[in-house]
Amino acid sequence: MQKFEGISFLWAVALLALIGLGYGLRAVLGYRQISRDAEEDYDYKQERGMLDGELSREGYIRVFKRLHNPRRPAYIASGIFAILVLTWPIMAALSFLLEQLYQLTDRNRVFEPGFLVWQFSIFFGIIFSWTGVAYAIARRYHLLAPGTQKYETEQQIKEEKTGQRDKAIIENDWGIPPFMAIIGFVVFIVFVMWWKLW
Repeated sequence: MQKFEGISFLWAVALLALIGLGYGLRAVLGYRQISRDAEEDYDYKQERGMLDGELSREGYIRVFKRLHNPRRPAYIASGIFAILVLTWPIMAALSFLLEQLYQLTDRNRVFEPGFLVWQFSIFFGIIFSWTGVAYAIARRYHLLAPGTQKYETEQQIKEEKTGQRDKAIIENDWGIPPFMAIIGFVVFIVFVMWWKLW
């Protein structure tokens, strides 16, 4: 049985879960506060005649929430929980693939479970998978970011009149994250090493 020295993996997972809960709680409380602020802001501006008549109360509240909601802690919490949930299936998949590589190389000691190449592959596989999850969350965060107040107000008025918003135009969206190119290169190197061993 392996003895852990220092911080164990489960303690690290528990600490990460606590951080995720902190961000999740911060997001929930922030969303509640913004809902109250939106209604108060509408009432304040309506009393003083600071609004034009094109935007309804519900529309104004939607725009206010879209602009001021605490998106960052919500996305950080979702990223942390996605990493926590996906770590075990990813580790199982990596272990399975490495075991298959070990069997395909006629049980070559270089790829033997527990040795340096095995540990190295598991470590960097997990790091790359966490990077992939973080990339996906960050990409979604930026793709769904609100525009300026003027733009969001115009879009809300258009949505109230026609039922549709303009579709956002995303330039230079190749859709291929950089970490996939790195993983492809690593897979290519492993394939070349495997080919030479045969």
